[in-house]
Amino acid sequence: MSTDLALRTHLALVERVAQLSPRVRRITFAGDDLADYRTVAPDDFLYLLLPPPGRTELTVGRDFDWVSFYEMPEEERPVGSHYTVRHRRPERGEIDIDFVLHDDPGPASGWAERARPGDPVALWGPRTTYRPPDEVDWYLLVADETGLPATAAILEHLAGRFDGPVRVVVEVADAAEEQPLGTMPGQPEQPGLPDLAVTWLHRGATAAGTTTALLDAVAALDRPAGAPYIWGGGESRSMTRIRKHVRHELGFPRERVSLTGYWRHDLHANDPDDDEDGE
Repeated sequence: MSTDLALRTHLALVERVAQLSPRVRRITFAGDDLADYRTVAPDDFLYLLLPPPGRTELTVGRDFDWVSFYEMPEEERPVGSHYTVRHRRPERGEIDIDFVLHDDPGPASGWAERARPGDPVALWGPRTTYRPPDEVDWYLLVADETGLPATAAILEHLAGRFDGPVRVVVEVADAAEEQPLGTMPGQPEQPGLPDLAVTWLHRGATAAGTTTALLDAVAALDRPAGAPYIWGGGESRSMTRIRKHVRHELGFPRERVSLTGYWRHDLHANDPDDDEDGE
């Protein structure tokens, strides 16, 4: 596990922008600073640092740290958020990050809607929540749109390394937001996992982060035999509900469960932070 003291800040520029679906935009970042980017796990996530509101130039450099951030005048502080690295191409000094676009965007998703080649960014990290035990009989991956890039990256990592059951449950708005999962990169016709089952849940017009669809699907899952590793990323309260179910209702130990809140719906803004030890 990386510590904050070991994390780096990489400077990069937007190289290109592609619309993957109505709600997801892929931005490719490039620069010499990314040539020595070192991955720590398939779900690598970085903190994207952007120019302050109303500015176009970065106000931080490679020496960025959070102590100096809080010492900066507020108008000089960069804005941003955490994002998963979807693809890494160190030989080209490139990484891809997929951004979920929102009707009421925050600083980072709003920036992604406007991003153009040449825009500067800083990327602090990487860190990870993916820590499977040495012995795993089957995997369960659970996500909404925000956890989908990490889910896809984990499946690509498992392809060719794991031949047991892999179960995936993903909630998205509708069929237009579904993505190919579980094939070898560059070889979509070749299945990379021999026992993969993906369940897509469509919430329709219901707001993201307000359904129990993920929990209901996990509770109804026909579970394979043996010891699992359960990983998930999505809305905070949704992940908490699933964690309580798999930990307490199903009895899986803590080391086999990594369910992380990637974002929090306004309805849950005043909910206390979840403490696994106190569950």
